Amino acid sequence: MGKSLILFLSFLIAVYFCIGQTILQKPVQCDCSNKTVRDSLVEKFIDSGAKKHSYNSPQWLLYCDSLIAICPNIAVAYQLKAIPSIKYGEYAKAFELEDKAVILEPKMYTSYRGFLKCIFMKDYEGAIIDFQKAQQLVPNSYEMDHTFLFYEGLFNLELGNYSKAEVNLKKDIFIQTSGDTSKTPHFNSLFYLGVLYYEMKNYSLAKKYLLKCIGIYQQHPDANYYLGLIYRKETNFTLEEKYLQVAKRSFEKKYGINEDNVYYANYPHQITLYEVEQALINRK
Repeated sequence: MGKSLILFLSFLIAVYFCIGQTILQKPVQCDCSNKTVRDSLVEKFIDSGAKKHSYNSPQWLLYCDSLIAICPNIAVAYQLKAIPSIKYGEYAKAFELEDKAVILEPKMYTSYRGFLKCIFMKDYEGAIIDFQKAQQLVPNSYEMDHTFLFYEGLFNLELGNYSKAEVNLKKDIFIQTSGDTSKTPHFNSLFYLGVLYYEMKNYSLAKKYLLKCIGIYQQHPDANYYLGLIYRKETNFTLEEKYLQVAKRSFEKKYGINEDNVYYANYPHQITLYEVEQALINRK
């Protein structure tokens, strides 16, 4: 039944959107090399089709499969078809589709695949390769609200390549602000630079960037947590408790690191309410 519906939808859409065809011509075929044709199909199947439903709805996959059945060279169909598998943790299946999207439109999807490798797979070496390639294809661009260099900074932080991470994250901030110190970068760029210096045991610089982070986003639980740990190391136990308590209250009020995919995967160095509570217990 599902395959029949796919073929039926494919036939109807092909009839109305494929150039030079009529209802009487069978089989209906599309000129999939024609951008106008591809754009029309994407509008019908994706914008007015799949995106009208939740990604975990059967209709989502139905529209993606129907588009692929008509024109197998439309990258977005594979990228969107992969989303349910990514969310459900079926990574092998998902990356087969993501790889097809990258082959068809490398400028559009190489960085997205790198993002998935970083956040979902924790494949930092593979992610670095993708983002460096993306940087060559579309220099200083963004993926999920962050520059490519932001992600390189995260990979290098997690791999212990601290000097490289420092260069990456500072360049990330420079790109965001165009070197204008009066402009405000993304708070998580400041957060991760603070975490990097914390790991490097440069607590003065770590504190500087974490304070800048909470100056933008006061309830950032992770930034407050790391500030608490820094003040513990400095034996300033009053400020230690202050920031740990802010972190705890922020978690309880449902504040978080504020990235779109945190519902499906943890970000590097992301902490939990349990860790905050343990830090408060251990200080007593």
